[in-house]
Amino acid sequence: MAVAVAVAVPMLGACGIRGTDVIEAGGPASFQAFLNRDTDMLLFFRAPDGSLAPVIRTVESSTEFGDGYSESGSGDAAQDPIPTEKVVLALLSGPRTEDRAAGLTSTLPTPRRGTTIKLDRSGNDRIKAGLPIALAPLDTTAIHQLTCTIAYSEEADGDIAVELTGQDGTSRSGTCGLDPDSSGNEPVATQTP
Repeated sequence: MAVAVAVAVPMLGACGIRGTDVIEAGGPASFQAFLNRDTDMLLFFRAPDGSLAPVIRTVESSTEFGDGYSESGSGDAAQDPIPTEKVVLALLSGPRTEDRAAGLTSTLPTPRRGTTIKLDRSGNDRIKAGLPIALAPLDTTAIHQLTCTIAYSEEADGDIAVELTGQDGTSRSGTCGLDPDSSGNEPVATQTP
């Protein structure tokens, strides 16, 4: 097969077929193109350069057909998106082995088993999140991880204000500000104490 390709390339050049230049077709693909809000969670971890890196995790939502056979993604097509509470608990569980192998980390503490996230969606353009962790000791990137994970779980474009309140009574609010179509993944978060 390699011989056929090696022979065909010079023959095409001899037939007068000219090569073409690279044609620009827009920016790089974003994580939005690959996210299925019914079966995927979008989590944000710390990249080696200190920026945020989105990680898509698929939740096993399967229909059983007996004796260990399951078909992933089958069932009701009008399935609801994964609850934000579950997404935040997945973030707080930290990066998986494959995420750590890619250099992703998190300084978010792991909450005790059985803890819950309390969300208040009463504001149209704001969500309040009561978290089972202290916010005061968290650095800016950890706050951005929480803000962006919650924002993108609630809104497909991540365009919602997030108000975080920790178990220590500390509050932070802001927006993610991540532009998934830009070349970098660093959010431009606006945070207020």
